[in-house]
Amino acid sequence: MKILAFDTSNQPLTVSLAEDNNVRRVFTTNEARNHSIQLLPAIETTLAEQQWALSDIDRIVVAQGPGSFTGLRIGVTVAKMLANTLQAELVGVSSLAVLAAQVTNPGLVVPLFNARNNNVFAGVYLNDSAVLADAHQPVDHLVTWLQTRDEPITFVGETTEFVPTLQAAFGDQATILTPADSLPDGHGIVTLGLKAEPVADVAHFNPNYLRKTQAELNWLAAHPGEDNPENYVFEV
Repeated sequence: MKILAFDTSNQPLTVSLAEDNNVRRVFTTNEARNHSIQLLPAIETTLAEQQWALSDIDRIVVAQGPGSFTGLRIGVTVAKMLANTLQAELVGVSSLAVLAAQVTNPGLVVPLFNARNNNVFAGVYLNDSAVLADAHQPVDHLVTWLQTRDEPITFVGETTEFVPTLQAAFGDQATILTPADSLPDGHGIVTLGLKAEPVADVAHFNPNYLRKTQAELNWLAAHPGEDNPENYVFEV
């Protein structure tokens, strides 16, 4: 099985090609550019370097979220377009699980993204299985839950802003990887994409934001008691 996998969930952009579980080629950049401009050329370049045609691809794997709303929409839209055009399988994987999968330290792995206002998108993983589901939550809530555990903890992702809090709470129990050491390596997404089941309905495949967009929040503020997605979509 030939796999095309990509992650546009945050600033880093990663494109991977794999044959079964053998990663053949990885393109990655951490430049702050527009993924809508970068993604398709990156796919084209990576395929050319591997001397594969787009028509060779059997499965598309995309980081489904959480992460940047814009980045997720770009990645999911391109993944759906390619899956439909190529009649290829489509698989969505957690952006947080992608980071957790590349950590080899023993104990708990906590991938996190900065969601602003002292909030995070985070999950807790042990031996590649989620022991606390991905969620959008205050970092203090995450810390409180983790303080009930005795295992070593490795934090990976957008950790910079939270280093003082995490060091104060966990001391030597925690290893805190820097964002530079947390960049997606292009292998974790392939591993997860091989294990996951393809989606049954490509047309209804959507990003997993884990929180409402600002536009939805603004709409709900103007329509109290009407938390109905169909109403929001119709009016907007």
